[in-house]
Amino acid sequence: MLSDVAELERAIDEVPQGWTVQPLSKLCGEVTERVDPAAVNGNLGGHYIGLEHIGQGTGQLEGIGNAADVVSQKSRFHAGDILYGKLRPNLRKVARPDFGGVCSTDIIVLRAKPATDPAFLFQVLQSEPLVAHAIATAAGTKMPRTHARSILSFEIAAPPLDEQRRIAEVLRSVDEAIAAADAVVGQLRETRRHRLEALMAMPSTFRRIDEICRLSGGNGFPIKHQGKAAGQYPFAKVSDMNRPGNEVQMRYAENYVDDADLWILKAKTFPVGTTFFPKVGATLLTNKRRIAAVEMLVDNNVMGAVATDVDPWFLYYAFCTIDMTDYVQPGAVPSINQRTIGQIMLPVPDRKAQEEFVAAMRDIDTAIESQSEALAELKVAKQSLMSDLLSGRVGVPA
Repeated sequence: MLSDVAELERAIDEVPQGWTVQPLSKLCGEVTERVDPAAVNGNLGGHYIGLEHIGQGTGQLEGIGNAADVVSQKSRFHAGDILYGKLRPNLRKVARPDFGGVCSTDIIVLRAKPATDPAFLFQVLQSEPLVAHAIATAAGTKMPRTHARSILSFEIAAPPLDEQRRIAEVLRSVDEAIAAADAVVGQLRETRRHRLEALMAMPSTFRRIDEICRLSGGNGFPIKHQGKAAGQYPFAKVSDMNRPGNEVQMRYAENYVDDADLWILKAKTFPVGTTFFPKVGATLLTNKRRIAAVEMLVDNNVMGAVATDVDPWFLYYAFCTIDMTDYVQPGAVPSINQRTIGQIMLPVPDRKAQEEFVAAMRDIDTAIESQSEALAELKVAKQSLMSDLLSGRVGVPA
């Protein structure tokens, strides 16, 4: 992050003719109007935006609340104002609604000044150097917050208004491509969810989990090795698993060890095709094709399910229909009991139906992975383009 700031400082020393180096406060100002949501109405009173409604690093809203449902004073904003999340600035929560309303006081409301294009300002506020600056100047350890004065003191090289508009238009077109790609991924994930729900309605015989697979946990595997990309043998730990509700993509490349003999002596091993899940939580991951023929090492907080009487991939998808949080046992350290999980009933269609279901799901998962990679590449490309355009290294023809 500090390197991003240093890069910008170097770029500021070489700004194009007609550009001016100035603090962000010259381009915009903070709007500090506070209102009681219950006392306002119309377009400005109907909508509420909290931090939970702003996507992380997307520049997009992921929902809108109702102002009538919130209490205590909130910040008021108008259409075109920019909302900047000051809590945990590393989450990169920035949005520019085309409507007015009220928002959480953990959101800074910024308004472009007359000589500034609001769309250009919106892009500047999403740039890597500004994010790095916000993180570096945030106060607090557990709940770091940046402040409007820190954001407004950040210096940028600003082009003339007409060039601001041209830059903003180029970046807006990239944003549209990102939004379209994101929508495709969202549609695929929704299709995946519906397919999983349909599994429960397939002609099946319901069988206990411990009848169709072998359940086993780790045996005190000590996690002392942080892993490295060049290692040969993969291992799994609970921190590799995402939060409930997300498809899990294990980051194998970040979790490898070389001294396999030593680690195998200390860890439970599972074959290719094993479905893993944490003893606390609801997410799954599978020891899939990337592992080839290598056994997987797991730590003591991970449980493995090895298929014995069903297709291994079908077992994985069947587990995806279960909300494991329903089976967490209370206690000082809440955990999933292996015996309780073993008694859960799962639908098991005939082998041909299993294979057809798996083929369809694998196609969807492959599409999700491919589209997600394309989306990630677009986001990286945008950041590179932003760096060039906002520094003036690359100009936009009039």
